[in-house]
Amino acid sequence: MNLRDYWLVLFPVSQGYFVYAVSCVLLFCSIPILVHWLQQTSFDVLKKIAIVSTFMFVLLPTLFGKDIWAFQDGQNFVWIFYLFFLGYILSRLDWHKKMKFSFVHLCLSIGILFGLILLMTKFSLVVRSDASTANRFSTPYTLFFMYYTVSLFTILEQLSQKIKLRVSGPVVSTSLITTLTLTSWALIAHRVSQYEKRFFPNSGRAWLMNIFEFAGIYLLATLIFILVCLVLQKTWVFKKLNSYLTFDSLTHLVQKLQTVKSWIYRRRSIFYVGLFFYFFTFLQIFLLEKKDTWKQAIQVAIQLFASRQSTVILTTFIILAFFLLLLLLTNRFWYVFSFTLVIDLLLTVSTVIKYKLREEPVYPSDLKMLNGLSELLAMVSPVIIISGIVIVLFLTISSIIIQRKLQHRYALKFNWKKRITGIAILTVMLSGVFFINHKNSPSYLLFNLFRVNKTFFNQKDAVRENGPIIQFLNNLDIKIMDEPEGYSKTKIEQIMKKYEKEAEKINETRNDWLENQTLILNLSESFSDPSRVPNLTVETNPIPTITKIMNETTSGEMLSVGYGGGTANIEWQGLTGLDISNLSPTLVTPYTQLVDAQKTSPNITNLFDEKIAIHPFTASLYKRKDVFEKFGFDKFYYVDSPDKLTYTDKVGDSRYISDESAYKETLKALKSNEETTQFIQLSTMQNHMPYGDFYDQLDYTAEGSAVIDSRKHELLTFMQGIHYTDEAIKEFINELDNIQKPITFVFYGDHLPALYSGNDMKKYGLEHHETDYFIYSNAYSRKQLQKVSKKVVSPNNFSALAFEQANIKVTPFYALLTQVANELPASTIDPISSVSNRYNGKQIFVTDKNKMISEKELSKEQKSILADYNYIQYDLVAGEQYSATWAEQKIEK
Repeated sequence: MNLRDYWLVLFPVSQGYFVYAVSCVLLFCSIPILVHWLQQTSFDVLKKIAIVSTFMFVLLPTLFGKDIWAFQDGQNFVWIFYLFFLGYILSRLDWHKKMKFSFVHLCLSIGILFGLILLMTKFSLVVRSDASTANRFSTPYTLFFMYYTVSLFTILEQLSQKIKLRVSGPVVSTSLITTLTLTSWALIAHRVSQYEKRFFPNSGRAWLMNIFEFAGIYLLATLIFILVCLVLQKTWVFKKLNSYLTFDSLTHLVQKLQTVKSWIYRRRSIFYVGLFFYFFTFLQIFLLEKKDTWKQAIQVAIQLFASRQSTVILTTFIILAFFLLLLLLTNRFWYVFSFTLVIDLLLTVSTVIKYKLREEPVYPSDLKMLNGLSELLAMVSPVIIISGIVIVLFLTISSIIIQRKLQHRYALKFNWKKRITGIAILTVMLSGVFFINHKNSPSYLLFNLFRVNKTFFNQKDAVRENGPIIQFLNNLDIKIMDEPEGYSKTKIEQIMKKYEKEAEKINETRNDWLENQTLILNLSESFSDPSRVPNLTVETNPIPTITKIMNETTSGEMLSVGYGGGTANIEWQGLTGLDISNLSPTLVTPYTQLVDAQKTSPNITNLFDEKIAIHPFTASLYKRKDVFEKFGFDKFYYVDSPDKLTYTDKVGDSRYISDESAYKETLKALKSNEETTQFIQLSTMQNHMPYGDFYDQLDYTAEGSAVIDSRKHELLTFMQGIHYTDEAIKEFINELDNIQKPITFVFYGDHLPALYSGNDMKKYGLEHHETDYFIYSNAYSRKQLQKVSKKVVSPNNFSALAFEQANIKVTPFYALLTQVANELPASTIDPISSVSNRYNGKQIFVTDKNKMISEKELSKEQKSILADYNYIQYDLVAGEQYSATWAEQKIEK
């Protein structure tokens, strides 16, 4: 939210939101003054004003056929005031008594309106070839519509006189404002437009019934809303609020404002605290922004003030709530103020230092490092430490002195009943920080209202946007995984023994690992075959080599938990063999939210002597440097890494290092070690978004509604990019076949590019979350190859499938993963509920026939394997890690 957003909330009339409802509110507020003026003014004068205003507001727009007074289809407050004035004049004239044959007039006016609509529609179609002027004479301020309005007003007035109907002002105003607000609501307008656009092939009857259905639901909802509002008006809260806000004269209004001023003055110390922390929060966010010169600093400050008000205000509210809670508990104003300030200062300084060193915020998990406080202080400049000690001492001493001298002035004057109520309310409010990432919780909705950035994969940008406090709280509500029923050390030991026997059984028919056994996991950024996208026809195959390989070896579709993003989550699953769909909905990025919390992180690198990661891009996202270090990689090649990349060529004007260069880097690593086992995690980045004018030629085309017209050029660029990937793969495969050691190469795309917005995600969610994969064994290892038949896989299946195709022995943990890969359908997050890549959805399974099923549809044996897997995963990620050493053990040679 920015300043404009707050202005709209407070003054919607200034921007034309809910115009009709706001106009009516202004009218109702002005009625006492208007009636007083009307009663004081001569009726002859009023009649002349009525004639002139009718000529200006009705006759002239009818003659010119334009809204010359900007009445906005009769919603403008000037028109509403005119109608009220006209109604008053007609009432004084006893018009309902003088007008004869009122029903005839009503029918005639309706007939004229419908006739003019049909006539003008015909003229408009002939002259303009559209219906743009069909309503020229049927807008509320035209003469013909006013004829209908006066006729309807007269007949209703006559009817109310006959049945002696009397409705109170509150009922009329509540009903009118509620109805008009709902009518003007954007959601209602959208629903009506969608209903009108629906296609009913059978007859107009279905369309008409549909309209009646919606109208009935709308009227029922309006009636219920009106009744609720009327009931609320009877409550003591409303009556008290009404007594505070109502006034009957300007003098009374001034008295009300004086009362508010006195209330604020009595609590000025609280408001000063809020104002102080408002500016302090602004300073926090300002310190995290990049600014090299004074001019840039001024520009940053202005930009922050204009666009970050939501963050600053929300943070201020949170700090103030914390301050007030401590104040109500202790009744020691200056002690509480100093304590709150010290906490805020510590978080600010810690965040600024950590941001400069590692480009990330302070995490709640970092508090565990306070056990090694001496080591932490050794990393900080002595100047900062001494300055911090001086500030804390100053605040402590000054707060003690001021508190003792001014205790009476700043002491709370509340009784215990109010204090306990306040403590209870603030405790409940602040407890919401533990539910920020729980969908539809009050704190979740509040943070969304203030537009808090909840993307966890880029903590660097998130803390700059949210500030230290909001981002700290954002990372606080993280539940890793639900504990399986019956979890215990005994249960885990039983499962470990079970799969030790399973490993022995599997290994009876498997070969020993060779001294230089090698595995490559290749995550190809955004790689996917566009010909599999629904509603898209690709004329020429841009990936003929990969298609040929997939037809000859283990291959199929991989289930991705992301669409257009989520690379690190796929990578985590491939390296650990664990399933992200088992994790809590609030844990959306294991690299940044989970790995730090684990004492050890068992992964596939544990099986190999040499472990290398190649990522020809920056490593700042997803904390990859820290994660890969914890995973045990010996070398990590990325842009500007200590282990320098040798090959950094790009294709055309692309900003990304080419896949050809990435494969050359991989070949260099492969050829550097022919003596020990080797694992390489390769993430190729050539096809990363955006898809601009990178290439000199675009050789491939596609047609279909899956891609909107404005993005078709991006699709052509993407297709050219994956063709270059295909060519690079062809050369890489040839090179692998010439290397004299056993190599298993797993290739897969991490997710589809976010180009297919023309498709309905609810209808094609699964297809939009399926990429391509294959497992290739080089010529040296082909003698013992065992082709695997698995059409649909999850990323956590890759290690087990690779070992199965290489036909080599497995440890008990990988025996479990083998059972999961072979006996269970592939699992993933429901592709319909996980579109945003920001929250996990429910877990579903996909069979080799591409059918989605739930856990309930699994067989008894499958449920048993799934339960074993879930116990082990929970133990490793959220439990006591009884199985950690077991999962990390290597193959005995």
